[in-house]
Amino acid sequence: MQLTEQNVREAIIDGSMHKAVFLYFYVDAPQCAEITQTLQTSIRDDNAYLSLVMANVQEQVGQAVAMQLGLQNVPALVIFQNGQPVDMLQGEEIKQKLTEVMNKYLPSQSELLLRDALQAEAAGDMAQALSKAAEAYASDENSLQAKHIYARLLINAKNLSRAEEILAGAGREERESSEYQELLSALDLAKKAQDSPQLHQLADEYAAQPTDELALKYSAALVEAGKKAEALDLLFNLLKQDLSKDAVKKTFLDILSTMAGDPLQGKYRRRLYTLLY
Repeated sequence: MQLTEQNVREAIIDGSMHKAVFLYFYVDAPQCAEITQTLQTSIRDDNAYLSLVMANVQEQVGQAVAMQLGLQNVPALVIFQNGQPVDMLQGEEIKQKLTEVMNKYLPSQSELLLRDALQAEAAGDMAQALSKAAEAYASDENSLQAKHIYARLLINAKNLSRAEEILAGAGREERESSEYQELLSALDLAKKAQDSPQLHQLADEYAAQPTDELALKYSAALVEAGKKAEALDLLFNLLKQDLSKDAVKKTFLDILSTMAGDPLQGKYRRRLYTLLY
């Protein structure tokens, strides 16, 4: 985008509210030609995270903005974020440090995965949302944003043991945050909901009469209560006795298919494969 008198605010201030604006001051002369080409190749108009704005100081608007920023020489590159200048490169260091500076304002792998997770959640694809959130957390376990989004999705999916595991060991600052306290409250409520009278009744019925039909009903109730590991253990023990139980095997596999991103998925798949082969 070329800077003009008409688009100064839109290009620099408003634009930097959504993505980093790389405001490039130059002249149409050999001293700037190579750097101009490098910038235009590196930051294209369709870049979703960075915006390149060209300010020719041979034109009045470019000269005026350069003076406001206190620039003495060109080429110069000033990075704006949230309406404020936050970084600057001048002369040859533009070429030397461009990649490094661009990476500062590009989203991390964890942030990209979290965005995918939230988009999947909004679309109602909870399995995909949980899978992407798990990847995001695995790629950056120090990110509280990734940790909290993953924990929230785990609680919603009733995978309470995993949610409790990743929320454990929080530092003082995290423990005092409202988001962390809300997650603990949600986890506590979900754990209380697991202890339903219906689940206890099915457990007693299955203990008294351990038929396949009751096993399937009991395992479904365990899954509904977020106790997938217990449900898988129950069904796996039946498959160890008789691998030809098709309904049991199907339910076992159906539960596994809902556990994308959960380490238990791989564990129980391997156990099943051991039986099969």
